[in-house]
Amino acid sequence: MGMIKEISIENLYKHPHNPRKDLGDLTELADSIKENGVLQNLTVVQMDEENYRIIIGHRRAAAAKKAGLTHLPCAVVEMDEPTQMATMLLENLQRSDLSVIEQAEGFQMMFDLGESMEDVTRKTGFSESTVRRRVKLLELDRGELNKSMAKNISLEEYEKLSKIEDRERRNSILRHIGTTNFDWYINDAVRYEAKEKRKKEMRHIQRKNRKNIEKS
Repeated sequence: MGMIKEISIENLYKHPHNPRKDLGDLTELADSIKENGVLQNLTVVQMDEENYRIIIGHRRAAAAKKAGLTHLPCAVVEMDEPTQMATMLLENLQRSDLSVIEQAEGFQMMFDLGESMEDVTRKTGFSESTVRRRVKLLELDRGELNKSMAKNISLEEYEKLSKIEDRERRNSILRHIGTTNFDWYINDAVRYEAKEKRKKEMRHIQRKNRKNIEKS
């Protein structure tokens, strides 16, 4: 834990890479802060002599500003950027605040900052297979993905799409997510790809056999 100090809200800035894009309705939290104050300090990193970037506490800061507070208690810590990303990601994931896409973008951001798969799994506590499945969702058509989000689709349903190797085929079937036929489309695509894979393997074996015959 870093040093705790009171910092002016005007000197606190949201993190540009915070995985959580939508802070939601702040009315209830602002009313609670107005009544009881901020009960838990924010976690921040220092940007320069006066200004700080929020790592943990984006909603609290926004709600406190709405409630009319001018200063907030903050723990000032030292963190490199990948660790900042991991901390924000884990904080939001533990509270189930992130959408499926925000989770995926958070993991991808860590990779973009140079973190290895081992780093990401160690810092976030998620398994390698979970991280891979989340990031794979970013290959899906963003327009169709955003439309499907309105249906409150579970993460498990999205992850069924990872069974399909062809990207265009995945995006085509994404249109059916949330319908009674979705599983049928998934299974049909998996069977089709398995069949095509066997055909490809047979053609390879046949070519290899022809070459062996020509050599003999």
